[in-house]
Amino acid sequence: MSISVSARRIRAVQLMRSLRFYLALDCEVRLSGAGWVQLRNADTLFVLEEHGSDGRSGDGVPDLRTGNLLHLCGRLCADGIDTSPVGYPACAPGGRITTRDPDSHAVSISQAGVPLKAAP
Repeated sequence: MSISVSARRIRAVQLMRSLRFYLALDCEVRLSGAGWVQLRNADTLFVLEEHGSDGRSGDGVPDLRTGNLLHLCGRLCADGIDTSPVGYPACAPGGRITTRDPDSHAVSISQAGVPLKAAP
């Protein structure tokens, strides 16, 4: 089976370690094959690809969403995953955190379901 060329590709040195990380961020497995896993988070699809020692190449991680950002922060902290404090930028009025995946890719996670505020 081949994977979509339109999905973002994130290269991982150890696929299973990266997969566990993204599953902890409320992503779900959609498809998988030898050396790759397609994940979905809200309406975003992306692919983790095993790529030896060059884990920093590939596309950037898409912005992710979660249904309960504060609950996710508590789970990540309990799992020993460091995150930024919750911020409230205009593009994420329900809150946003950032962290790094096992291959040092920057990852942003926002609270889902909070509408953007209309400009005055």
